[in-house]
Amino acid sequence: MDSTIQEKKFTELYAEESDSIFRFCYFRTSDRDVAIDLMQETFLRYWEVLLREGKKVENKKAFLFTIARHCIIDWYRKKKTLSLDALVGETDVDVEVFMETTVSRKEVEMEHEARFLMEKIRDLDPLYQQVVYLNFVEGLTPKEIAGIVGESSNAISVRIHRGIKQLRTLAGYDDTHNHEK
Repeated sequence: MDSTIQEKKFTELYAEESDSIFRFCYFRTSDRDVAIDLMQETFLRYWEVLLREGKKVENKKAFLFTIARHCIIDWYRKKKTLSLDALVGETDVDVEVFMETTVSRKEVEMEHEARFLMEKIRDLDPLYQQVVYLNFVEGLTPKEIAGIVGESSNAISVRIHRGIKQLRTLAGYDDTHNHEK
Protein backbone atom coordinates (compact mmCIF):
# COMPACT_ATOMS: atom_id res chain seq x y z
CA MET A 1 0.00 0.00 0.00
CA ASP A 2 1.24 3.48 -0.82
CA SER A 3 2.65 5.22 2.28
CA THR A 4 0.53 8.37 1.76
CA ILE A 5 -2.63 6.27 1.65
CA GLN A 6 -1.47 4.42 4.74
CA GLU A 7 -0.76 7.72 6.53
CA LYS A 8 -4.19 9.04 5.58
CA LYS A 9 -5.92 5.90 6.88
CA PHE A 10 -3.89 6.08 10.09
CA THR A 11 -4.84 9.75 10.56
CA GLU A 12 -8.51 8.92 10.03
CA LEU A 13 -8.31 6.07 12.53
CA TYR A 14 -6.61 8.37 15.04
CA ALA A 15 -9.35 10.96 14.61
CA GLU A 16 -12.07 8.31 15.07
CA GLU A 17 -10.61 6.34 17.98
CA SER A 18 -8.24 8.58 19.95
CA ASP A 19 -10.97 9.86 22.28
CA SER A 20 -12.19 6.38 23.16
CA ILE A 21 -8.63 5.11 23.70
CA PHE A 22 -7.93 8.16 25.90
CA ARG A 23 -11.06 7.48 27.99
CA PHE A 24 -10.11 3.82 28.30
CA CYS A 25 -6.66 4.81 29.59
CA TYR A 26 -7.99 7.58 31.82
CA PHE A 27 -10.54 5.36 33.58
CA ARG A 28 -7.82 2.90 34.42
CA THR A 29 -5.14 5.37 35.52
CA SER A 30 -7.14 8.35 36.86
CA ASP A 31 -4.41 10.63 35.56
CA ARG A 32 -5.05 12.81 32.52
CA ASP A 33 -1.39 13.26 31.56
CA VAL A 34 -0.65 9.56 31.90
CA ALA A 35 -3.77 8.74 29.85
CA ILE A 36 -2.60 11.06 27.07
CA ASP A 37 0.85 9.45 27.09
CA LEU A 38 -0.65 5.96 27.02
CA MET A 39 -3.04 6.87 24.22
CA GLN A 40 -0.14 8.24 22.18
CA GLU A 41 1.95 5.15 22.96
CA THR A 42 -0.94 2.99 21.78
CA PHE A 43 -1.07 4.69 18.39
CA LEU A 44 2.71 4.67 18.11
CA ARG A 45 2.78 0.91 18.66
CA TYR A 46 -0.06 0.49 16.16
CA TRP A 47 1.86 2.51 13.57
CA GLU A 48 4.98 0.41 14.18
CA VAL A 49 3.00 -2.78 13.54
CA LEU A 50 1.78 -1.33 10.26
CA LEU A 51 5.12 -0.01 9.04
CA ARG A 52 7.81 -2.22 10.53
CA GLU A 53 5.99 -5.50 10.48
CA GLY A 54 3.79 -4.73 7.48
CA LYS A 55 0.85 -6.52 9.06
CA LYS A 56 -2.71 -6.01 7.98
CA VAL A 57 -5.08 -5.47 10.89
CA GLU A 58 -8.63 -6.76 10.44
CA ASN A 59 -10.36 -5.27 13.49
CA LYS A 60 -8.50 -2.02 14.07
CA LYS A 61 -10.55 -0.87 17.05
CA ALA A 62 -10.15 -4.16 18.94
CA PHE A 63 -6.45 -4.18 18.14
CA LEU A 64 -6.05 -0.61 19.45
CA PHE A 65 -7.80 -1.50 22.72
CA THR A 66 -5.58 -4.56 23.09
CA ILE A 67 -2.48 -2.41 22.63
CA ALA A 68 -3.86 0.18 25.07
CA ARG A 69 -4.56 -2.50 27.65
CA HIS A 70 -0.96 -3.72 27.37
CA CYS A 71 0.36 -0.15 27.63
CA ILE A 72 -1.66 0.36 30.82
CA ILE A 73 -0.39 -2.90 32.31
CA ASP A 74 3.19 -1.97 31.41
CA TRP A 75 2.71 1.46 32.99
CA TYR A 76 1.42 -0.04 36.24
CA ARG A 77 4.22 -2.58 36.33
CA LYS A 78 6.79 0.15 35.75
CA LYS A 79 5.14 2.35 38.39
CA LYS A 80 5.16 -0.52 40.88
CA THR A 81 8.80 -1.28 40.04
CA LEU A 82 9.75 2.33 40.67
CA SER A 83 7.99 2.38 44.02
CA LEU A 84 9.65 -0.93 44.93
CA ASP A 85 13.02 0.53 43.97
CA ALA A 86 12.41 3.33 46.46
CA LEU A 87 11.44 0.81 49.15
CA VAL A 88 14.32 -1.54 48.47
CA GLY A 89 16.93 1.21 48.29
CA GLU A 90 20.43 -0.18 48.45
CA THR A 91 19.65 -3.80 49.38
CA ASP A 92 20.60 -6.82 47.32
CA VAL A 93 17.01 -7.60 46.28
CA ASP A 94 16.56 -7.87 42.51
CA VAL A 95 13.38 -5.87 41.87
CA GLU A 96 12.71 -7.40 38.44
CA VAL A 97 12.85 -10.94 39.85
CA PHE A 98 10.63 -9.83 42.74
CA MET A 99 8.10 -8.33 40.31
CA GLU A 100 8.03 -11.42 38.12
CA THR A 101 7.33 -13.68 41.09
CA THR A 102 4.83 -11.49 42.94
CA VAL A 103 2.84 -9.51 40.40
CA SER A 104 1.63 -11.14 37.24
CA ARG A 105 0.32 -9.17 34.32
CA LYS A 106 -3.09 -10.80 34.82
CA GLU A 107 -3.24 -9.72 38.49
CA VAL A 108 -2.47 -6.12 37.59
CA GLU A 109 -5.05 -6.15 34.82
CA MET A 110 -7.72 -7.67 37.07
CA GLU A 111 -7.07 -5.20 39.90
CA HIS A 112 -7.57 -2.22 37.63
CA GLU A 113 -10.53 -3.77 35.86
CA ALA A 114 -12.13 -4.28 39.27
CA ARG A 115 -11.61 -0.60 40.14
CA PHE A 116 -13.09 0.40 36.80
CA LEU A 117 -16.15 -1.78 37.38
CA MET A 118 -16.61 -0.40 40.90
CA GLU A 119 -16.77 3.10 39.42
CA LYS A 120 -19.33 1.90 36.91
CA ILE A 121 -21.43 0.23 39.63
CA ARG A 122 -21.70 3.68 41.24
CA ASP A 123 -23.10 4.95 37.92
CA LEU A 124 -25.88 2.34 37.83
CA ASP A 125 -29.50 3.22 38.39
CA PRO A 126 -29.94 3.36 42.20
CA LEU A 127 -32.41 0.48 41.98
CA TYR A 128 -29.59 -1.81 40.77
CA GLN A 129 -26.52 -0.44 42.59
CA GLN A 130 -27.01 -2.18 45.90
CA VAL A 131 -28.05 -5.59 44.58
CA VAL A 132 -25.24 -5.74 42.00
CA TYR A 133 -22.71 -4.66 44.63
CA LEU A 134 -23.95 -7.17 47.22
CA ASN A 135 -24.02 -9.98 44.68
CA PHE A 136 -20.68 -9.47 42.97
CA VAL A 137 -18.52 -7.65 45.47
CA GLU A 138 -19.81 -9.19 48.69
CA GLY A 139 -20.70 -12.55 47.11
CA LEU A 140 -24.23 -12.73 48.50
CA THR A 141 -26.87 -14.88 46.84
CA PRO A 142 -30.17 -13.40 45.62
CA LYS A 143 -31.88 -15.13 48.57
CA GLU A 144 -29.51 -13.49 51.07
CA ILE A 145 -29.94 -10.08 49.41
CA ALA A 146 -33.72 -10.54 49.47
CA GLY A 147 -33.51 -11.03 53.21
CA ILE A 148 -31.51 -7.81 53.59
CA VAL A 149 -33.76 -5.59 51.46
CA GLY A 150 -37.05 -7.28 52.35
CA GLU A 151 -38.10 -8.40 48.88
CA SER A 152 -38.54 -11.73 47.13
CA SER A 153 -35.48 -13.52 45.82
CA ASN A 154 -37.14 -13.62 42.38
CA ALA A 155 -37.40 -9.80 42.32
CA ILE A 156 -33.76 -9.56 43.41
CA SER A 157 -32.65 -12.00 40.70
CA VAL A 158 -34.42 -9.91 38.06
CA ARG A 159 -32.86 -6.73 39.45
CA ILE A 160 -29.38 -8.29 39.43
CA HIS A 161 -29.87 -9.42 35.82
CA ARG A 162 -31.02 -5.97 34.71
CA GLY A 163 -28.26 -4.29 36.70
CA ILE A 164 -25.63 -6.46 35.03
CA LYS A 165 -27.07 -5.62 31.64
CA GLN A 166 -26.87 -1.89 32.46
CA LEU A 167 -23.36 -2.32 33.90
CA ARG A 168 -22.16 -4.03 30.71
CA THR A 169 -23.47 -1.12 28.68
CA LEU A 170 -21.97 1.52 30.99
CA ALA A 171 -18.61 -0.24 31.03
CA GLY A 172 -18.55 -0.54 27.23
CA TYR A 173 -18.60 -4.35 27.21
CA ASP A 174 -21.96 -4.58 25.50
CA ASP A 175 -22.02 -2.53 22.34
CA THR A 176 -24.96 -4.31 20.71
CA HIS A 177 -26.83 -1.00 20.75
CA ASN A 178 -24.18 0.38 18.35
CA HIS A 179 -24.94 -2.36 15.83
CA GLU A 180 -28.65 -1.59 15.77
CA LYS A 181 -28.22 1.90 14.32
